[in-house]
Amino acid sequence: MDDLRLCSIFMPQGKHQSWTETMPAGDAAAVLEARFRAMPALPGVIVTAGGKVAGLLSRREFLAALSAPYGREVFLKRPLQELMASAMPETLVLDDQIPLATACRMALGRADAARFEPILLTGAGGPRIIELAALLSAQADALEQALDEQRQLASELRAARRRAEYDAIHDSLTGLLNRKGFLAQMQLLMASSANYAGGDYGLLFFDLDRFKLINDSLGHQVGDELLIQVAERLATIETLCNTGHDEAGAGPCCVVGRHSGDEFVLLHAVSGDAALLWQAAQMLYSSLTAPYVLDGKPYTIGASIGMVGSLAPYQSQEAALRDADIAMYEAKRSHSEKIVLFETTMHALAERRLALENELREAVTQGNLILYFQPIMSFGLERPFAYEVLLRWQSPHGLLAPGEFIALAEETGMIDDIGFWTLEATCNWLRAAQASRPGEEIRASINISAVQLANPALPAKFASICAATGVPPDRILIELTEQSAIAAPERAAQFLRELKACGFLLALDDFGAGYSSLAWLHKLPVDMLKIDGSLTAEVECSASAAKIAAGILNLSNSLGLSVVANGVERLSQMEKLRELGFDLMQGFYFGRPHQDPLGPPGAASRTMPSAVSG
Repeated sequence: MDDLRLCSIFMPQGKHQSWTETMPAGDAAAVLEARFRAMPALPGVIVTAGGKVAGLLSRREFLAALSAPYGREVFLKRPLQELMASAMPETLVLDDQIPLATACRMALGRADAARFEPILLTGAGGPRIIELAALLSAQADALEQALDEQRQLASELRAARRRAEYDAIHDSLTGLLNRKGFLAQMQLLMASSANYAGGDYGLLFFDLDRFKLINDSLGHQVGDELLIQVAERLATIETLCNTGHDEAGAGPCCVVGRHSGDEFVLLHAVSGDAALLWQAAQMLYSSLTAPYVLDGKPYTIGASIGMVGSLAPYQSQEAALRDADIAMYEAKRSHSEKIVLFETTMHALAERRLALENELREAVTQGNLILYFQPIMSFGLERPFAYEVLLRWQSPHGLLAPGEFIALAEETGMIDDIGFWTLEATCNWLRAAQASRPGEEIRASINISAVQLANPALPAKFASICAATGVPPDRILIELTEQSAIAAPERAAQFLRELKACGFLLALDDFGAGYSSLAWLHKLPVDMLKIDGSLTAEVECSASAAKIAAGILNLSNSLGLSVVANGVERLSQMEKLRELGFDLMQGFYFGRPHQDPLGPPGAASRTMPSAVSG
């Protein structure tokens, strides 16, 4: 057996498989991802540079790097040589003349993190990739022919092989079936249900809302703990569903798995009764949204669930997963329906959304975004205190307001690039506006979203844009909605402190829009509150509305904060707010959003605009 060499085992068309897939080091990571999708069994690729072998990139390490927090789109553009330079387990390189037993000992002697990584085989036969499971399988076959004293070693190797096979279909963090294992089980159940009357299954595809915010604000260790707790709840549901489910010829009632990141999947027997799947989905939602204890504190996490009611019409697992994923994203975009059943009409919506995503990406790179401005009037200054920047997109389908594309930008990771572009364009406008009116101090306000709070580099980037354009940061008022701040108050407070340290002015927008923030108000380093328009809409005809507005104004003044009354549309409304003591106001009464708020020469003499109709 000591004479058995690797070159005689891992041969083309041999019993034990090896791979010879190569890719140039200059190829982008997106090419490698496509290769892995096309070849599900491929454990890795051989990376070449200048016609020589530069190393091996494994599927496991590539997928781990792909889920890193800096963004999928950025990662997929990186060349393979950059990935090769990243810290990852050292590849085990074996000459194909090494005896099989020696190769097994070397493979098993690796550190835990690298033990199940693929192995690079070199020699006269050219570079090849082999897996530990195949190596151990070959050794086990050889040991079955060996002497009795070798039997203990054979037993250990078989156990290692079983562990390798188990690890291949289970998620190392949660212990649930991984995507490969779930797909295999799904394929088995789809095939067997065709031979079992009433044996159909429904599919649930779900993820955690705002998981990235938890991960970035509390740290990856806490994020991993959240995923582990989610897996424990899913395992409990799986056990409860399968207990007592022993019908002859029937498969399990429930199968759960981790698809990727914070996305999970669940198969549930429906037996021709669609209500069973809805009941399972509602039980799942209740379990997922119950509070979690993370880092010693309770947190409530939302969830979005997409459903495929029956697997019977599907020919492949991938098609069913795709449709459940589409339904899940419909649930994620909905404010009220967090469990959504897939409908065929959603295909067209998904395709339209993908086209819109591509168009938006092109708009960002080609500058097809437009700045509109609305004045924030100051009665003390008798002119605008600042101009709020309102973004518009000149899309192929017409001029779109932020509500029609910002959510898409947040989902796809484009929101940061849009934010940087908006600030730079605003600074360029400010510089030109200030030059045209040297006697005035002109400011502009821009809005940031909750998703942008997760980018720790944003404050420094904003400061660098101001420095590059020559605009002092105190000419920029940054607005964050009350909802965004309260969603993660500790992270928001730290983020705002960093912006404040850079010199920016800060405002809390939509204040009083139904979110209880008074407990955090004194901890947020803001300079200004912008009262939600719902609280000023009836201020001149409702005594209670007037009292609420006056109360917010008095509270803010006691904290040293300026206050803007939003939604001012009528003369009587404006006069009542002035009577209550408001100095800063914004709304259609003073002007609709406009691309050129300063107007032609001579318009600057009109310091307090008249009513605006409509």
